[in-house]
Amino acid sequence: MTPDTSILISGGGPVGLTVAVKLMRRGFQPVIIDDDGEPTPESRALAVNARTLDILEPSGVTERIIAEGTRINGMIFLKDAKETMRLEMRYLPHRFNFMVSLPQSRTEELLIDRLGELGCTVNWFTELRQFEQNENGIQCELQSKAGTKEHASQLLIGADGAHSLVRKSLGLSFDGETEPQAFSLADVTLDDWPFPFDHGVIHAEADRIVGFIPISEGHGRFVSNYPDLLNHLPPSAKVKDVIWESAFKISYRQVETYQSGRTFLAGDAAHIHSPVGGRGMNLGIEDAATLAWLMEQGKTDDYTAMRHPIGAQVLKFTQTQTEQLTQRGAFQRFLQNTVAPLLLKVPAIQRLAVSRIAGLETPHPPWL
Repeated sequence: MTPDTSILISGGGPVGLTVAVKLMRRGFQPVIIDDDGEPTPESRALAVNARTLDILEPSGVTERIIAEGTRINGMIFLKDAKETMRLEMRYLPHRFNFMVSLPQSRTEELLIDRLGELGCTVNWFTELRQFEQNENGIQCELQSKAGTKEHASQLLIGADGAHSLVRKSLGLSFDGETEPQAFSLADVTLDDWPFPFDHGVIHAEADRIVGFIPISEGHGRFVSNYPDLLNHLPPSAKVKDVIWESAFKISYRQVETYQSGRTFLAGDAAHIHSPVGGRGMNLGIEDAATLAWLMEQGKTDDYTAMRHPIGAQVLKFTQTQTEQLTQRGAFQRFLQNTVAPLLLKVPAIQRLAVSRIAGLETPHPPWL
């Protein structure tokens, strides 16, 4: 595929921005649109894992993410306020042996800055209304403040989220399930917190789980498997201000194919799953980088075969991890409070656990 191939990217989030940056570095001149007027104002996804740091490093974004984010060096698990075990990222067999916590809003801004340096900008307030494709190309209808216009493209990338218009227009099913239980989160500033801000913390008490992910010193996110999170924080959490809160349900869904004709899906448009493990944005960024590489190689027919099995694997992993954390039966409590702490004393088990969290258990991208 030659760099003069016209490519339209629908979606200006981390996935769409990543594929735009990767394509620009390969000599392509993509057009990227988003119906919002600016990057997301909420923090949303926080975790940037080792695989993503690898992927974004050639583009010059990794150094900026590390400089601005907070290094997460491990996880502390507590049962009834007593520590039961720890996961330590120092066991990760990788030069980036840590996670980075950085609000998605800032990650997007860093990607936009890099995209601008490469000579491309996001067309904000521009919506893909509909499109038709045939063997000669794709005819798209775009809506912006200036009105409706036609846009011709050779390829279309749908990085337009879980409610993807691109996916729906292709008539592709989004099979899966939605859990009935409501979850909640709150980003807060803290007057007091007894744990180091380079470690996440998971509190288990009866059937309630409350997790904490640091964002910066004195600032972090609480997440719970119950909707009334702020009324059930650990007593040790002295909240100063609530910055953002939200309730949500977890869905596990994956499209049957990531491509149809000249059109491709990436990120949440192709798969959604539990936020446990922080894999969502990272998995989408890997989709995007893979697709850009395949476009350069002229091997886009391989995209679904490369990415669908990995997406299915991550869906299964996050669902299993979520069930293990939230199902509080006697057997689950025995596994978490007795068996797991013993296993994690073995360095090889620690390496396996943190490798999964870091996104390194799936096949290594061939271009890295």
